[in-house]
Amino acid sequence: MENKYYQELFEKSLLGYGQDRQTTRAIMQIVIKKAIRSPKRMLSLVLLAVFSKLFNRAFKRTVKTFWGDEMTVVIPEHVSLRIFGFGYFEEGLTKMVLEYLKQGDVFFDIGTHIGYFTLLSSAIVGKNGQVHSFEPTPSTFAILQSNVEDKSNVILNNCAVFSKNTILCFNDYGTEYSAFNSFEENRGLAISNPQEFEVQAISLDEYIYSTKIVPDFIKIDAEGAEYEILTGGGRMIKDIQPIISIEVGGRNSAKCIHYLTERGYQAYEYKEGHIIRHRLRDRYLYDNILFLPEKVRRMIK
Repeated sequence: MENKYYQELFEKSLLGYGQDRQTTRAIMQIVIKKAIRSPKRMLSLVLLAVFSKLFNRAFKRTVKTFWGDEMTVVIPEHVSLRIFGFGYFEEGLTKMVLEYLKQGDVFFDIGTHIGYFTLLSSAIVGKNGQVHSFEPTPSTFAILQSNVEDKSNVILNNCAVFSKNTILCFNDYGTEYSAFNSFEENRGLAISNPQEFEVQAISLDEYIYSTKIVPDFIKIDAEGAEYEILTGGGRMIKDIQPIISIEVGGRNSAKCIHYLTERGYQAYEYKEGHIIRHRLRDRYLYDNILFLPEKVRRMIK
């Protein structure tokens, strides 16, 4: 299907929840609207969230995304709560993927988690495209596997991506905070003793030039390792110049932006429903920044 179809479905699902509208009052207004529109779904979400807290237990549930795919989520994990309640996660990044990923493309999902963007990109690129997903945490990877088991265009990699091929010591912050698992310690989470595990890491250059896969769009959400991942793909960035999105808000956000803009990329952000030129900031809160190479910018002018 054409991207326009998915874009229209996404617009219908939007109720104003987004990265640029995260005040408590705004979110409560959105939840109320959603409850009126889908009372059974929201009541189920509230009850599951309450019971998970009361009994210190996680609940797996199957929900539908805004484009109609089913996926397993785990309550009370925070990404799962958003997908369960609204059918999507990260409005801005979702819009970026819908706008710039095309049929037949190759998409790299670095920091796949349970697979929201992998499933979305699998639907967009279709049978002639590919999705290469990278998720290091074993428990999260198991849920990801179940979510994409019928997707023949998805290639799963149970490993981390880093600046070089190496073994990393990762921190697992538990079910509720699994989206924050990383090699960094003390991330300000309400958990003092994360479980540690070792994981194989590979560089982008090693993966791309050994498999001969040419990515069109690379999404990087690696909880603080974004700069290391970019430097491990220096040859690829020079030779291929794919579209890249990066989660910012970590220790090296400005370095990531400088690294890519110095190599011919233009930075864009999502604000009030539109993808616009990004201006460098002194400090970054959580957000996703899109980087377009010159070849793409020429095509859209």
